[in-house]
Parts: sequence; C-alpha cells; structure tokens
Amino acid sequence: MVLASLTLWTRCKFNVNTAHIDAVKMCDRLNDNRCTADNPTFSSNTPYVFISCQLKNAPKNTDVLFEWFYYGQKKMRITSNKVSSGDKIGTLNLQSDLSMPNNGWPVGEYEVVVTILGTDKEPVVKKFTVQ
Repeated sequence: MVLASLTLWTRCKFNVNTAHIDAVKMCDRLNDNRCTADNPTFSSNTPYVFISCQLKNAPKNTDVLFEWFYYGQKKMRITSNKVSSGDKIGTLNLQSDLSMPNNGWPVGEYEVVVTILGTDKEPVVKKFTVQ
C-alpha cells in the first residue's frame, strides 16, 4: 500500500498536467539565463528583447512554445521557438529572445504567448511595449 501511494505521488508530481509556467518576466539583458526584474517597456533601439520564465513540476521532455506577436493594424505573428526540458525534471529556467529588426523596432504593442505543449493548460500571455 505504501509503495503504491509513493508511486502514485511520484507520477503526479512530475506529470505534464502538473507542469506550469511561473515568474514570467521581460528584460533587455539576461543574468544567469533569466530576467532578474520585469521590464515590459523597451526603446526602439533595444538590441534584444528577452522573456524568461520558470517551468515548474516539469517531467522529462516537456516542450514549451514561445510565440512572438506584434499589434500593428492587426495582430501579426513574428516568430516562434520551441524549448524542451530534455532529460531535466522539476523547476527549470527557460528563456526566448527576439532581436531588433534592421530598421529598429516598430513602436507599439507586442506580446509573447508561452504554451506548454501537449496539455490543456491555458497559455501564459505576456504583453510588452516598444516606445
């Protein structure tokens, strides 16, 4: 009975359904592969925009998709990238970045949608502004 309970607890603790995104921050410079403070406002000549977050309770091979959008006259997808936890489990720091376009950032509203793939969890949406 104790062994069965322990096995069930272990499976639940690192199940893809218990994985979640936390501590989502935007910045223009990473420190130890993460944003130390949340600064969702950038100038049009910022070389890189970073987003970092924690993936908590992650089992092996958890995939997280970062989708970058710009709101001009309509919502436009800029790019996306997928990050995998690989063999790591537990709490992981993840990040994604977007480099400045050749002519500088268009002024306006942007967002990054962070989705744990293969789950029914609501994506985390982080908005940012370029002034």
